[in-house]
Amino acid sequence: MELVDIKKVGVIGGGTMGFGIAINFALGGYPTIIRDLSDPLLQQTMRNVKSALNLFVEEELITRSEADETISRITTTTDLAEVAAQSDFITEAIVERLRDKQILFKTLDQLCPQHTIIVSNTSGFVMSAIGADVKRQDKIGLTHYFAPPHIVPGVEVAKGPGTSDETYNIIYDLMKKVEKVPIRVLKELPGYLLNRIQGAMGREATRLWAEGVATAEEIELGIQSTFGFRMPHEGPFLHYDLAGIWKWPADIRTRRRSGPESLDEAAEKINERMAEGKPWFVDPNQFDEAVEKRDREYIRRLKELYRSDKK
Repeated sequence: MELVDIKKVGVIGGGTMGFGIAINFALGGYPTIIRDLSDPLLQQTMRNVKSALNLFVEEELITRSEADETISRITTTTDLAEVAAQSDFITEAIVERLRDKQILFKTLDQLCPQHTIIVSNTSGFVMSAIGADVKRQDKIGLTHYFAPPHIVPGVEVAKGPGTSDETYNIIYDLMKKVEKVPIRVLKELPGYLLNRIQGAMGREATRLWAEGVATAEEIELGIQSTFGFRMPHEGPFLHYDLAGIWKWPADIRTRRRSGPESLDEAAEKINERMAEGKPWFVDPNQFDEAVEKRDREYIRRLKELYRSDKK
């Protein structure tokens, strides 16, 4: 199977994530069928689709004709077998309950044509658990979108233990075709990659609030006006190149385990990498140029903030 063999996609669950995922595919030119449990739920799904596309038009992201064409590509049904029969690629976006996902994957495995790829939008469960009873182990995987999925560009792409390289590459290429930014996750683990990073910040923020270090308002303001301000332009690795992670205390940069025991393997690896002083991305001979590029990007963002404040 190749990417060109995907002609129609299905989305199971039209709720908070599902309707936005469907918008992505329909905007990308794919006939898209959404399945949910009742007609009232599907009616709300389509109201959400139209509202989201109206906002896109108002903000001049797309034209009215493009919005109308997108809506025309979306159909709905309460019949799971109908979605299974028609779809070359299916995204599961139902409630985050493992047993429900397992039952759905097993049922789709039985109903879908053999070539159909089935993926989950789970934010926490691993594919080896969700697809435990699936026979087509080579054709299941994960595409983890971030809310709101029709706006946030990044999508994590992960394998199950039996996912073939062919399937994994098709999933990745499909995300690119519908103009998402796919991020390859190389290991299967609960929470995957970005939720674990996001969760670590959330845990530390609430801990600092509980310890009375700062109010919730100050913590929020601090994040938005400092490293949150930088993040549209640089992640931690590029920031470390430009600012120098090796200057940070070891227990901050390695998440060292408490107690007298030695550093774990990951912490040792981080320390060794930092001791090398080798940059992740920036050529030392082009450091000044990299700093200037960063500063120009920051200034453009600062201008945008000033303009929005004056409106």
